[in-house]
Amino acid sequence: MPKIAGVNILGIVLGALAMWVLGFIWFGVLFSDAWMSASGFTEEMFEGQSPLWMPAGFVISLLLTFGLGWHMKQKSISKLDTAALFGLWMALLIGVPLMMYDYVYSPTHSWELLLIDSGYTLATFVAACAVLSFFD
Repeated sequence: MPKIAGVNILGIVLGALAMWVLGFIWFGVLFSDAWMSASGFTEEMFEGQSPLWMPAGFVISLLLTFGLGWHMKQKSISKLDTAALFGLWMALLIGVPLMMYDYVYSPTHSWELLLIDSGYTLATFVAACAVLSFFD
């Protein structure tokens, strides 16, 4: 299978797909109402939105998965348990702190929103790294 900067392309696509599916489950099923409430959104606000924005989320997932995979290659991480732990640390040290800017500078300072979004980041970074571990 072809690689980009040493990262397997199929691993990137499947890792990104795992992130995207987790996003649907996380925000569309498990925490939909809580997330919309904490964000200050209503269902009416989403009516009439172009569905063309949805693939942009997949592109972001591709970029994140590639970045995680590239760092895994630099550290020679290929075992499932090590990859999952790496994803956890990347989420805790990079992903979640980046999200905390929204919490700090938002006028609402919503802990609920921060926890929902951070939980998603933790789950998706771990999942993407776990998937990548199968594609050395």
